[in-house]
Amino acid sequence: MQKLNIPDWKLILNKVGQKGIVSNIPLILYVSFLALVYITINHHAENTIRDINRTAKELKELRWRYVDEKTQIMSLTKESNLQQSASALGLKKNLVPPFKIAIQIQEQP
Repeated sequence: MQKLNIPDWKLILNKVGQKGIVSNIPLILYVSFLALVYITINHHAENTIRDINRTAKELKELRWRYVDEKTQIMSLTKESNLQQSASALGLKKNLVPPFKIAIQIQEQP
């Protein structure tokens, strides 16, 4: 028959009790420090994610405004719209095409 391994309760109490805690203070401090570092890094990562989302939202809005302004400018620079704007100022479309003026310069002796 095999002998059962019954743990010694005095050893367990020494490990868990005040003596065990005092002897493991460096380990407890190290684990506490690691927990604080973990919390700090997690907090920084969440703030970074919030900043990225905020910037992405701003970029999306600015891109929308850019496209909107570009379409407005394209519609304003159409020939028909320019004619309407010019007619309000009393200008008319020139029916004669432009021509080049050439000047010959003669040298004097």
